[in-house]
Amino acid sequence: MGVKGSPKRMTNRDMQAAERREQILAIAKRLFAEKGYHGTSMRELNKAIGMAEALTYHYFPGGKLDILRAVLQHAQEERIARIVAFLEETFSGEPALDQTLLALIEGISGQLQHDREYFLILVQERNLLDQEQKEVLEALTKQSFRAMEDYLQRLSARGDLRVIDFEMAASQFLSHIVVLIIQGMMNGHAIGQEQRQRIVDYYAALWSR
Repeated sequence: MGVKGSPKRMTNRDMQAAERREQILAIAKRLFAEKGYHGTSMRELNKAIGMAEALTYHYFPGGKLDILRAVLQHAQEERIARIVAFLEETFSGEPALDQTLLALIEGISGQLQHDREYFLILVQERNLLDQEQKEVLEALTKQSFRAMEDYLQRLSARGDLRVIDFEMAASQFLSHIVVLIIQGMMNGHAIGQEQRQRIVDYYAALWSR
């Protein structure tokens, strides 16, 4: 019976390479969020990093596109886990509709603002994601819509809502608030309390009996 070898210890060179890679991703993330992928040149990126172009290609052979996809992948798993956990908590049980809608606006806004740079890049450069990243995001979107759809169906079953197209209603509300939040992030302002309440009142009136 074979004996598994112990994990290979990282050398000082390995740690330095990992730190340098993290540095490249952090600086690229900031520049891509501020100026956009196409508005950021490799020359500008290398100057901000303080690294020769050849060395950047050593860490990311695919160049700028490789860096972009690594930036998004680096943040994706944690962000998705946070959003899924938030949605599960929000839709657990059967809280009142107005309380849930307000919690969704505040919570999703908080989730997006938690890593503003990541979500700005994601919105602006979605077409440059690789297929696996697109599929992960599509699955998250469907999961979010389905969770809200199930919640609305439960409220209707207990008589709090009229019978509507629950799938369409969930899609309409979530898409609406995400667009508003992203627009606010790009323009440097958040959804105010008065606007949040106006949105909640509108959908509550639209769906209630």
